[in-house]
Amino acid sequence: MKYFFVLIAFLGISSCANYKEVPYFQNSAEFDGTKGAMLYDMTIKPKDQLTIFVTSTPPEAAEIFKISRPAEIDIKNVKNGGIPLTSYGSQNYYLVENDGTIEFPMVGKINLVGKTIEQANQTIKEMIAPYFTKDVSYQVNTYIRNYDISVLGEVKNPNTFNIGRNKCTVLEALAMAGDMTIYGKRDNVKILRELPDGTYEVHELDMRDANILNSPYYYLQQRDIVYVEPNEAMAQNAKIGQTRQLWLRGVSITISLGSLLYRVLQ
Repeated sequence: MKYFFVLIAFLGISSCANYKEVPYFQNSAEFDGTKGAMLYDMTIKPKDQLTIFVTSTPPEAAEIFKISRPAEIDIKNVKNGGIPLTSYGSQNYYLVENDGTIEFPMVGKINLVGKTIEQANQTIKEMIAPYFTKDVSYQVNTYIRNYDISVLGEVKNPNTFNIGRNKCTVLEALAMAGDMTIYGKRDNVKILRELPDGTYEVHELDMRDANILNSPYYYLQQRDIVYVEPNEAMAQNAKIGQTRQLWLRGVSITISLGSLLYRVLQ
C-alpha cells in the first residue's frame, strides 16, 4: 500500500511549477537602476476623459468657463496652487477627440494630446489668460477620469481598475489583481497598448528579470491590458482536466477499500 502513497506524492510534486520560475527579480544583485527613466510623466491620449477645474479669486471670474453647474472644490483633493479656501470654480468634463483636441468654453479647440498633466494645465492657463484681469488669481487643474488598467489571465482577481493617480506600474497593477497565481507564466507577461492611431502593440515583460524596471512598459498607460499567460503546469492540468480528477478519486477509493479489507482480514 505504501506504493499508492508514493504515487500520489509524485503526482502532487509533478503538478507544481518549478520554483526557479516563480521568484521575481532573480538577477537583482546585478541590476543597474540608472539606465531607466528617472521620473515618469503620464501624457494625455485620444479618448481620454478629462476633468478640468478652473478656479479663481474672486470665484465669479471663472464662471464664463463652466459648461456644467458650479461645484465647490474639495481643497484636500485638488492642488490649488495657493488659491484660498473661499475659492470656487467650475467642474467640467471633456473628451479628447481623435485629433487630440478638446472643445473649451470661450477659447475653442485646444490640442492636449501628448502633453503631461502639468503641460496641459499650463497650456489651458495661457489660453484663458486674456479673459482675466490682472487683479484676478486663477488656476487650472486637469485630471484623467478614465485612467483604467485591465489585468487578465492567471491572477487571483482579474478585473479592470481605475487609477486615482497619475502613474501606475505593472507591479502595482498585478498587486491590485492579487498577484499572479502559481500557474502564471512569469517570463512573458504581455502588455497590450493602444497607440494614438487606434492600432495595438504587444510587449512582453520577464518578471524574473530586474531590468523590467528600466523598460518603457514598466509604467502602464491609460487603458493598457496586462495579460498573464498560464504556464505548462496549468495547461497540462487543463488538458487532463476531469480525467486526472476521476483517476485520483479512483486511487483514493482503492486505497480506502484496501485499508478496509486489510483491517477486516487481519
